[in-house]
Amino acid sequence: MDNDRSWMHIQGLRNRLQPTYRNGVQNFLDFAFKDTIPNTGAKKRCPCLKCRNYIDHNRETMRAHLLRVGMEPDYNPWIFHGEEQLDMGNMEMSEEEGDLFDDEDPLVSEEMAALVHDATNVVPENLNDRDEEDKDHPEIPDKFYRLMKDAEEELFSGCKTFSRLEFIVTLLHLKVSGHWHDKSFTLLLSALHKAFNYDPKFPKSSREAQKCTKDLGLNYVKIHACVNHCILYRKEYENVDSCPTCEESRWKEGSGEFDDSVTFSESQGTSQRIPRIPRLVLRYFPLVPRLQRLFMSSKIAKHMRWHKDRKRVDKDVLRHPSDSKAWEKLDDSFPDFAADPRNVRLGLSTDGFNPGAHLGTKYSIWPVFLVPYNLPPWMCMTSPYIMLSLLIPGPKSPGNDIDVFLEPLIDEFQELWEVGVKTYDSHSRQNFNMKAALLWTMSDFPAYGNLSCWSTCGKLACPTCHKHTWHKRLKHGSKECFKGTRMFLEPDHRWRNDKKSFDGEKERRPPPIPLSGDEILEAFDGVPNVIFGKKRKRTDRYLFDQWKKLSIFFRLPYWSKLLIRHNLDVMHIEKNICDSILGTILDIPNKKKDTLKARKDLKEMNVHHNLIPIKIGDKYAIPRAPYQLTSIERRKVLEFLSKVKVPDGYSSNIARCASMEDGKISNMKSHDCHVFLQDLLKPAFQGILPKEVLEPLVELSLFFKQLCSKTLKIDVLEKMEKSIAITLSKLEKV
Repeated sequence: MDNDRSWMHIQGLRNRLQPTYRNGVQNFLDFAFKDTIPNTGAKKRCPCLKCRNYIDHNRETMRAHLLRVGMEPDYNPWIFHGEEQLDMGNMEMSEEEGDLFDDEDPLVSEEMAALVHDATNVVPENLNDRDEEDKDHPEIPDKFYRLMKDAEEELFSGCKTFSRLEFIVTLLHLKVSGHWHDKSFTLLLSALHKAFNYDPKFPKSSREAQKCTKDLGLNYVKIHACVNHCILYRKEYENVDSCPTCEESRWKEGSGEFDDSVTFSESQGTSQRIPRIPRLVLRYFPLVPRLQRLFMSSKIAKHMRWHKDRKRVDKDVLRHPSDSKAWEKLDDSFPDFAADPRNVRLGLSTDGFNPGAHLGTKYSIWPVFLVPYNLPPWMCMTSPYIMLSLLIPGPKSPGNDIDVFLEPLIDEFQELWEVGVKTYDSHSRQNFNMKAALLWTMSDFPAYGNLSCWSTCGKLACPTCHKHTWHKRLKHGSKECFKGTRMFLEPDHRWRNDKKSFDGEKERRPPPIPLSGDEILEAFDGVPNVIFGKKRKRTDRYLFDQWKKLSIFFRLPYWSKLLIRHNLDVMHIEKNICDSILGTILDIPNKKKDTLKARKDLKEMNVHHNLIPIKIGDKYAIPRAPYQLTSIERRKVLEFLSKVKVPDGYSSNIARCASMEDGKISNMKSHDCHVFLQDLLKPAFQGILPKEVLEPLVELSLFFKQLCSKTLKIDVLEKMEKSIAITLSKLEKV
């Protein structure tokens, strides 16, 4: 065995890729694993600068650690790997070793090296066969060497704490964590720049710092959009200055009208270019690099095939989307896509919010998120793996024009499905062609209408029942009433023939069948799609039935074959139901559903004669309903809620939402309503509400609790589907 171990003192990733260091690592591994059987996964202590002989790894992992991080230089002799102790007193440092210590490169931290590898999709194994002068290697991008140069370059002469790249990334992280705006961050960089005597290695402004990290993939694409949401200025419209649909200017007033427009500065005596400022900008975060990054970590790459490699013990229990029929339908329809478990399946979710958090300001910005379902259930819904894909600007909600802003994402999904992208899998240590598919969307009911293109307003508001939705226009309330619950009961259920307790009619209709994707495409055959934009001419409200447009998702070749295309967010539904229940039972003004107009409509519908208001002169006397509480009963409910204490982090302080003075419950957030409906509804109203009212409310609470559980049994779901129709019929009777 060669006793020259000067290679152990080599530092800097670029130097560790040279043959001297690689051969030294190979000799060490041959010596350390000489007494093990090859390809058995035997583990030894890893002497890298990260593990320092405290953690065991197999040969391949140890080799990757030694190439990426470096070997501990003081580990000599190799006593943990079978070498006998030597007399260290007579050992002297060789001349070559002394030169290495005198002129060593700054050590690249493991985090920076990993970040560079992730951003460039390069691993140390890919570098073994490439010389430094070989700039045309197709596997190794040039930006890898630019980043590694910044990662190895000293921040200033003699600095061993930070490299240039690491310091810039650290400052940008502080900027985001501290919510600094660009102006204050630039002022800080300017002050630091003066302190470092205008060292050219250090950025002077926020813009320069962001340019330094652009190759890391920490950036997004700005796409100009029409102010009326007609088009995106991309592809054929990339170089136009006004919208071809509404003819609105692309640029803000006061900015330059042409690229060569200049203005003369009298103070400086020079001419300066006037920048053109777009009126609306869409921020798009490319999807491919983020999916590739999931496979750059060997642990995460292993989890990305969890849905295939796991052992499913009970096939009647649903724990993950991969257990669903929708997942199986996609696999059955496209076996080539399902053949590789590393192909990614994603879910999309979007909703609008006010970034200023001021209720008085009308501003709606719409983020679009993606969730990778390949990961196990304890990972896929956590914040590190939820990807922000689009940031649709305000102040107006995109509404029906959301398809315009989804175009770049849909184009990328099409490419990922039809072509794929070459990706390195660090778990199997090989390249593969990664493809991706969008399984479904998740949203609240208004956004459901924008994404599915079936209007969720009006007489046919139910997308599942579509044109078979039971509806009736209320004369006094001026609202659409939906009472077709009995359609979902068993065909021989006795309530189907109960005319007195319901609307005076027997129910003979079967439950409606949802439309498939192929049926939707067939219905749109020959129907021209709408022209998008806030100022477009609207001849008809709907193309036909309640279809507003053909969804952009149908551009995806597999979209029409999916079993489920759109889902409703349960927590939004829970909040609406909770607010209605509390507002009606506690008689909260502007929150209750039991109003004089509603009582008048009961008379028009010829139901609930005991609740019909009695006219006395010019006023009406409203009979007391069984679900209405007296002032004493209402006080008992509020006292209970004001004393509720929950574990830390379980919910907010619900006790603060109960006001004993005005007898109201207010300011309950979505998660508070979720907790109240599932856990607090029964104890809050136990012994106060009559049995015929409390029983269906408790059943409703149990339904949502079972639906939101971590595991779902198929037979329980079938029972829930039948029982919820009975529960809603009970509420209709009350």
